[in-house]
Amino acid sequence: MISLIAGLSAIFLYLLSAWTQNNAPSKIVSKRGYSLSLAAWMLQGFHLYLHLFTQAGLLLDLGATLSLTAWAVIGVILISSLRKPVSSLLVFAAPIAAIAIAVDTVSVPDFEGRQFSPGILLHIVTSILGYALFAVAACQSVLLIYQNRHLKQHQSSRLVANLPPLQTMESLLFEVLAAGQVFLSIALLTGFLFLDDLWAQHVVHKTILSLVAWFIFTILLLGHYRLGWRGRTAIRWTLWGFANLVVAFFGTKLVLEFLL
Repeated sequence: MISLIAGLSAIFLYLLSAWTQNNAPSKIVSKRGYSLSLAAWMLQGFHLYLHLFTQAGLLLDLGATLSLTAWAVIGVILISSLRKPVSSLLVFAAPIAAIAIAVDTVSVPDFEGRQFSPGILLHIVTSILGYALFAVAACQSVLLIYQNRHLKQHQSSRLVANLPPLQTMESLLFEVLAAGQVFLSIALLTGFLFLDDLWAQHVVHKTILSLVAWFIFTILLLGHYRLGWRGRTAIRWTLWGFANLVVAFFGTKLVLEFLL
């Protein structure tokens, strides 16, 4: 019952935060949206704690993994907002986090929790943090498309008015991509070192798609810092790499838990 109340409260606050952030006419209202997201994030963390930690061990079913990843995404945005103007990303991330909590609440896992070694836990944590950072980068890419279109058509909106300048947005995008690539690299390395079934038939596509994403982001970062790639090229490569991670991260779990 406590878990349900925490989950529903977090959903309500996330949706209220997104609405407030989208309709923010001033920095004061924007800060209100940030505070609502922070409160929702803490409630989601409590909800996750009750779901993840069982007597048998850590329970990482599809619903919990989805919610945990969304929680990490919101956490990255909240922390980054303390020094960078990225709180507008909550307009996209907060509703997604609300959906993730709803999925976690209604999903019933058909397996028990399990104990993990420190090496595998490091792999899990870095995988989730890397995915969270790339999710933030994907949200930034969508905002860049929106911002570019409105500037070219000389249209104004509250959301565009609250966004940082285009050059700042692009600079932030590559900072997030570089950080995400570090965590993804560690996740892949620890996966090769500590996971015995990395090339097993039921997860080989996850490994391959994750490696494809790693190469995509590596080429993008090299293209940016060596050749000056930016704008539409950067956005396309970011979304392409993130799509590979989505399929690798959640597509595999969906197939294994529900279709097979």
